[in-house]
Amino acid sequence: MDNTYKSKQNGGYSNLSSLFLLLFLAGLQPALSTHTDQPEPGLQIEFLGLGYATVGVPSSIGCQVSNCPACTYSMSMDEQKVQGNVLSFTLNSWVKTLTVSCTATDVETKLSAIATTSLQGLAGPANVSITGPGVMNPTVSHTYSCHANCRPSCFYAWKLNQGPWIRGQGNVISVTAQEMHSLSTLNCKATNTISRLFVSATKTINVTCKSRVSLLVE
Repeated sequence: MDNTYKSKQNGGYSNLSSLFLLLFLAGLQPALSTHTDQPEPGLQIEFLGLGYATVGVPSSIGCQVSNCPACTYSMSMDEQKVQGNVLSFTLNSWVKTLTVSCTATDVETKLSAIATTSLQGLAGPANVSITGPGVMNPTVSHTYSCHANCRPSCFYAWKLNQGPWIRGQGNVISVTAQEMHSLSTLNCKATNTISRLFVSATKTINVTCKSRVSLLVE
């Protein structure tokens, strides 16, 4: 998969410790399954990572063998290979899955093992936009929809002016004008269902007759 991602080479336990610390501070735990071709009592490789990678967001995945200070490592992702037990990369375009391999070798016993895991590819939210009328008439319900490029999917929240965020309406919502403001802002927030990354969009709405605008929750 040429030009799919850019990788950085890292190595040693210091980089892996940094990866552990970043995940701990973020309140995140490893969510990776591991397949190894070395049965017990061979080297048991563990992966540390989030289980996914998002287009355009720097990502890292690490591997280690517990109680093996003499182990050396190499990692690969598809056609890319690095020396060390931390692989840092950034996806440039979306792919459904990425396969990561880790090879560990105990330089004292000469034992070695290879383990693999899969990362889910994510994208977005990106290009968030709101469609709907730019002018509202009093007492008439108007429909607005929010669109975003997301993989695998996004959920949506809405906010009118300085009001609270309202969830559970999906990407389409009805707005009704009553009386008061002549200008209102409608906000939509799209959030990736897995990464929880979010992006907001805002639409300015002109209201005739100085009407007050409110969200119509059905």
